[in-house]
Amino acid sequence: MAFDTTEPLAHTEFGDELLPGTKLFHGQYRIVRFINCGGFGITYLAKDSLDREVVIKECFSSTFCRRTETRVRARSQGTREHMSKIVKSFLNEARSLASLTHPNIVGVHQVFEDNDTAYMAMDYIRGSDLLEIVDEKKVDLAPEQIVGIAARLVSALGYIHDNGLLHCDISPDNIFINQEGEPILIDFGASRRSAVGEAQKYSGLSVVKDGYSPHELYTAGGNSGPWSDIYSLAASLYHAITGTAPENCQSRLAALAEKRADPVKPLAGSVPGYPRGFLESVDKAMSVVPAARFQTAEDWSRALPQSDPRSDRKVVLLRRLTPQVTPAPAPVVRPRRPTSRAAAPDLSALRRIGGFAGGWLVDSDSGSVLASETARSDQDHAETMTTAINMAKANLKALCHGHQEERIDDILISLGRRMHLIRPLDGSSRLCLCVALDSESANPLLARMQVRRIAQGLKS
Repeated sequence: MAFDTTEPLAHTEFGDELLPGTKLFHGQYRIVRFINCGGFGITYLAKDSLDREVVIKECFSSTFCRRTETRVRARSQGTREHMSKIVKSFLNEARSLASLTHPNIVGVHQVFEDNDTAYMAMDYIRGSDLLEIVDEKKVDLAPEQIVGIAARLVSALGYIHDNGLLHCDISPDNIFINQEGEPILIDFGASRRSAVGEAQKYSGLSVVKDGYSPHELYTAGGNSGPWSDIYSLAASLYHAITGTAPENCQSRLAALAEKRADPVKPLAGSVPGYPRGFLESVDKAMSVVPAARFQTAEDWSRALPQSDPRSDRKVVLLRRLTPQVTPAPAPVVRPRRPTSRAAAPDLSALRRIGGFAGGWLVDSDSGSVLASETARSDQDHAETMTTAINMAKANLKALCHGHQEERIDDILISLGRRMHLIRPLDGSSRLCLCVALDSESANPLLARMQVRRIAQGLKS
């Protein structure tokens, strides 16, 4: 779990969880408090060696494991082999998840072993899960909001499947809505390789959730594939639309076999306010028979209605900024070609940021471009680059006057259809990474995290 509802969670006195203050991975992480536990592990709020908040997920199944002080042991001799398989599977899938970079998928910082078990450190995201939002009526989700959530999560599913993974545990409590309103898909504890690759189906890592799991996940060796995640996401959207969970898929299958009416009534024609085609697509994705569903996320995405582009114009600064002076006209900026003696820094990782339109490593004093990476779809590359560099020079110079001692993490400027994210490189007073993003498809919070990681790699 990678979020915080801002309400403190009490520590369970006699639980299996690690105590606050426990250090992991040679002291790199320190447990702050317990967050939650599930069938595959325990999650904690922790701080890393730079005092940043992260979420730590520990591989711990109470069915097969017990704790002796901090170390995790097999509950009995008979469960030793099974526990070993669980830890191995956790590590394999955690490493696969760590390779994913998508604005609507929780980011994994590190995967490691300690205390004879496995851990992963993930983004700490404040917000609430979709189940809480709907069942506790924290927010009345409007149809256009649900349509937007669906489009982003279908995109995330396509990215997961394109990387050879299945999530296998999508449900409203595994969909977080962060403080910017972006849906984040979390908890890949039950994930496995898709049917295209080798299957990993250990009984200790299998999970079904009544109402959300398709029937093929109820039986070992079921014909699971991308269509299985598609069903679970559609069932989660059904809950958000109607306010109640859909009927168990096993009951639906029994009704179909007995030629009775499906206990899940179609959404199309019964719920007002949604654009044409959206509810029909959810109904199709929730078909009991796998072959009747969308077979890929791309198929579903094509059936979704297209949202209107944004037209607002606003400026947001993520850190306190002194009054800005009007900059002098900037000279024409030409990228510096790398010499044969030193290769230009690699910025190709920027392409994995959602809504990426261009990125440049800039000397803010001279305006020289030391490295660049552009999106193939950007038709206004030169204009976008000049705008980004001019804003970077102006803002960084303004920040330097009288604020030498104040750390500036980054600056985000939203300008029509473009957002410009400016991040000074640590240890440099003049080098900065400028990234242009499409306002319609970018997630500012996730983009900041991704740019931070890329900038840290550049300075090293």
